[in-house]
Amino acid sequence: MPPSPLRSSSRASTGVAPQPHPKYGSVGADDGRDPQRSNVSHSTLKSFVALPDEASKIAFLDSTRTHHHPHSKLSVGDHDTIRSTPLHSPLSSPRLGVMFDQPLSSLEDDPKNDKLFFSHSNLRKLALDLSLWVNIFILLTKAVAYLETRSLSILAALVDSILDVVSQWILSYTERRSSKTRSSAHYPAGAARLEPLGVLSCAALMGFASFGVLKESLETLYEGLWTARGEGGLDDTVAASFIEDENWSSFWSMFSVVFVKLALYALCMKVGHVRSEENDGENMYYVDSTLEAVAQDHWNDCLSNAVAAVALVLALSNEHLWCLDPIGAIIISLYIINSWYSTGKEQIEQLTGKAAPSEFIDELYEMANNFDSKMEVDVVRAYHFGPKFLVELEVVLPRDTLLFESHDLGMELQYEIESREEVERCFVHIDYETRPYDEHVVSKVPELRERYRPYNRTYSGVSSI
Repeated sequence: MPPSPLRSSSRASTGVAPQPHPKYGSVGADDGRDPQRSNVSHSTLKSFVALPDEASKIAFLDSTRTHHHPHSKLSVGDHDTIRSTPLHSPLSSPRLGVMFDQPLSSLEDDPKNDKLFFSHSNLRKLALDLSLWVNIFILLTKAVAYLETRSLSILAALVDSILDVVSQWILSYTERRSSKTRSSAHYPAGAARLEPLGVLSCAALMGFASFGVLKESLETLYEGLWTARGEGGLDDTVAASFIEDENWSSFWSMFSVVFVKLALYALCMKVGHVRSEENDGENMYYVDSTLEAVAQDHWNDCLSNAVAAVALVLALSNEHLWCLDPIGAIIISLYIINSWYSTGKEQIEQLTGKAAPSEFIDELYEMANNFDSKMEVDVVRAYHFGPKFLVELEVVLPRDTLLFESHDLGMELQYEIESREEVERCFVHIDYETRPYDEHVVSKVPELRERYRPYNRTYSGVSSI
């Protein structure tokens, strides 16, 4: 049975001749590609054609395998390690072959690797450790200030600091668990979604605690303005009872916290924004969710301590301004609730698989479309899989493309996409024509599945029905 018109390849209809494979080529054909991506000479190809049987040809192809990315360090004759391994062993992967062929000492001594290690990993650890110890110290400072002044503004800031320490411990635990289960049998796809789940838990804790401080502040303000109000105005004795100890050291300690937290906020934001090597620097698609949450803690502390310090100094200056203290606590609580609501909403979007930005999808399309001259991109999908993205690519190759050739192209395209920092995993689906329907939708609807079934096994000229 001839192929259905619906399955006729767009490339075949235009009469474009199939291009030779960049690694294995074709006898007497010049594909006009970059010489770095064609590592098999014309004489070698003649030798390949002259081989007597299929087994010899497979052995020959296996001996000349090379990663046809232009920056590959492998060449013909550099495959002793790969040649000595089974065809589907881990070492048969071109990218892994590069890793195993290169001595470990050279990787350790590479200045570029050292630079990348110190520029991100060590700075990230420094930012998290420093944030934790500073938060503990500030928590003790606020506790002393609250015991001295009984200020509700300081109480709101103290609750924020307590939850800062708790939330940072939660983030550290979820991050450690997600990294340990990356290759676990219980979590085949990794547990990267534990990180946004930890951030979401912190958002809930912050919200509940802030609601408690908000309730206390409103009750205090109501009691002072209405319950203790005399006929001639505010009762001075009640007003004076809100601020009993004019300890200005508490004000200066709260004021100094603002600058410390501002510096930590800048550090966490700088280290937490990760840009992949493929990015042009204009857009940053991947943000470290753990460091982003810690940075938000620092920024909240900056504002809460600033408001608490101002409310405290005004209340200390004039006992008739006592109401500014609960008002300051209300402002701090409302800001923290709103801030963590936004953070929780963002984490829910990551957990539920929100689509990636259109700019990022356009970059993926350009990478895949320029990867190989024979490859045509049909569909590009990218959506959140935790803090990073899961990418699905559907690409079209000519009908006469050999199985091992299409496999190698798809695998190397997967390597290329997964090398981006913001990509968690990439799946490449290879087809020989574009489809007028979404396979995932068709598979779930029996009527559509029956409708498109006659076109599913016609490449060999025999229908499945």
